[in-house]
Amino acid sequence: MINNSSVPLLRKPAYSKKGFTLIEIVTVVTIIVILMGILVPAILSIQKKAKIARSEVLFSRLINSLILYKKDYGFYPDVSGTESGGDVVIDLNNSDQWKRFAEVLALSLPDGSAIENPEDNIELKQSNPKLKRYFGFRLSELEKVGGSDQLVDAFGNPHIFIVVDADLDNRIRKESLPGSEKRDLRQRIVVYTSDEGNDDFPELRTWDS
Repeated sequence: MINNSSVPLLRKPAYSKKGFTLIEIVTVVTIIVILMGILVPAILSIQKKAKIARSEVLFSRLINSLILYKKDYGFYPDVSGTESGGDVVIDLNNSDQWKRFAEVLALSLPDGSAIENPEDNIELKQSNPKLKRYFGFRLSELEKVGGSDQLVDAFGNPHIFIVVDADLDNRIRKESLPGSEKRDLRQRIVVYTSDEGNDDFPELRTWDS
């Protein structure tokens, strides 16, 4: 006969139902907020630096296109810029000047499409007899501004200005530069951008880079 009193009873394991305390939750949330406060500005700073670098590459391509043109023809192209004391200021946000720049230096229309049969374009052949493409731009660098395609920097800013030492005295006068500039520059071509007062774009200058 089996003595039931000697057989140990099997008991269900006890499971703890204890959750996070309010203090633990607040601590975790505080740590996350602190980490976000550190990481977000760092990420934004990296993104801004990357856009500045891409803009500087664009500006270098603009400058090189004019240098190569002058090397071939002995003078800078006429893209209807504003003359200022021997310098020429080209406003690429001006649709007419951007159109002229794209045609003469890129053999393209402002929207990036190639000019068909450029050899039949008498005015273009007068400005670029060799029909050589000096500047190539990407469609990602174009943006609709006021209903027309304009060249923009990596921040989407269309207010791009090129200043050319048209009288070849190796000097760009401060009068041709932004109002904050206090000196002449010993350079032949510079590029700068403006936020036009209320667009909140960073203002970039090739002579500061």
